[in-house]
Amino acid sequence: MRWVDRGPEPAGVAEYAGRFTQGRIDYFRSRVGQRPTDFLWVVFRPALASRTDSICWYCEQGCDTHVESGGRAPTVDHFRPLSCFPELAYEWSNWVFSCRRCNDNKANKWPDLGYVDPCADDVSDRPDRYFDYDVLTGDVEPRSELSPTAKRRAWDTIDDLGLNKLDVKIHRMECIQEVMNGLISRPISEREAFIESNTGRAVEHAGAIGMVAKQLRQARRL
Repeated sequence: MRWVDRGPEPAGVAEYAGRFTQGRIDYFRSRVGQRPTDFLWVVFRPALASRTDSICWYCEQGCDTHVESGGRAPTVDHFRPLSCFPELAYEWSNWVFSCRRCNDNKANKWPDLGYVDPCADDVSDRPDRYFDYDVLTGDVEPRSELSPTAKRRAWDTIDDLGLNKLDVKIHRMECIQEVMNGLISRPISEREAFIESNTGRAVEHAGAIGMVAKQLRQARRL
């Protein structure tokens, strides 16, 4: 996971919020009426997808924008789930572009400490402050210097989203290995620019690639 700039709220979000939010509050807070069936946040899915070239903001794998079902299908996830935070149903700041698999893994879960926010405004709360990458196992793990509370939030995010499930891990390792092979083949003078090209734009597993690059810098191997 890496930080994503969600960008400015598109026109139309506020209008939908005014029309449909109260119905969700009534149902989830007071169980008044039938469960709402509106899901007009999907109208804004392309705007969200464009921020990372249709790469999931959680697992950092590409979504298949030509399908509407299956694990790689693109969705809009409510970072703070609808059932717990119905007032945020049509809040641009609560929408995350996500593959169906990550969305389903997360479902309606919301642990006491919440999750690491891929779009956190506060620099100290962004993913790179929470996660590191184990080059031996291929796992994403909490940074060693985190407080117990922050470490718990990091583990909840990793476990509930399935960021270390075998297929995700294998894909991440393959992407990182490809980048490392490209890095080694380049002169030292070109390596920083090469890393920047794989972390400063929308590529799969850019967050984990950035973690490895940081480790190499610290070891003076980059």
